[in-house]
Amino acid sequence: MIRVETAAMAGRHGASSMRLPLMAQIGDSPRITLQVGDNPVPLPPGVWPVRVWCLYYGIKTGRAELTVDTRAGQPVLLYYMAPRTIYNRGVLAYQPTERQGKSTLALIYGLAIGVTLLAVVLAAVLSG
Repeated sequence: MIRVETAAMAGRHGASSMRLPLMAQIGDSPRITLQVGDNPVPLPPGVWPVRVWCLYYGIKTGRAELTVDTRAGQPVLLYYMAPRTIYNRGVLAYQPTERQGKSTLALIYGLAIGVTLLAVVLAAVLSG
């Protein structure tokens, strides 16, 4: 079972977030589409590499990978957290964890505000 906590990243729609399509691949099997919430994925017993990512205009972002051992025959619950931006990795773990990209998002917003303020100051200096 892969539990997806969120698929929203800071987006191009102002302050709102955009949801990206989520994909997973277990071993060499065909990729599957995931939804927010619980996604049951049947696996035979064995050791399997599990890869999860978001699609941003066809580009794989938020990649995360974990090797899972299902030889005991018990269900395994994995948690995937998409990053806050397309520039960070996602997190795939056995327990809920913090989303990545908080500092990257702060840097992006800080640079946007800084460049805007610099342009206003330069316009005021050059016009005066």
